[in-house]
Amino acid sequence: MNSKQMRYITRNPRALMEFQTTGRLPRMKRLDSPLIRLLEQYTPRQRMQMRGVRLHPDLGYQTGMQFHTGEQLYRWVKPSAEVLECENIPAESYRNKRFNRELTEDDLRKHCASLPEGGR
Repeated sequence: MNSKQMRYITRNPRALMEFQTTGRLPRMKRLDSPLIRLLEQYTPRQRMQMRGVRLHPDLGYQTGMQFHTGEQLYRWVKPSAEVLECENIPAESYRNKRFNRELTEDDLRKHCASLPEGGR
């Protein structure tokens, strides 16, 4: 049991009752999308140098939100390494779940005001 699961159980009576009766903990999941995988290829410093990144259906998200830096975008689409399965992540409601095309740096460049020199 990790701290997120413990916190969820202590703040949610239904989850506590389920844990006491069945012994099952809330499940954890890893967030994944083609955009997350592309952003993870860059270092945090390189993501900070990405400026004016705008989400677009070409990137697998049904919104036109704009982020000041690539790091800010990365923290929005993947707030932590693992999240509770029942946790509401705003980025997941905008994600096109059927989008599975691998993204490249050129795809990101089209929706970025500036990318760091030198690439990955």
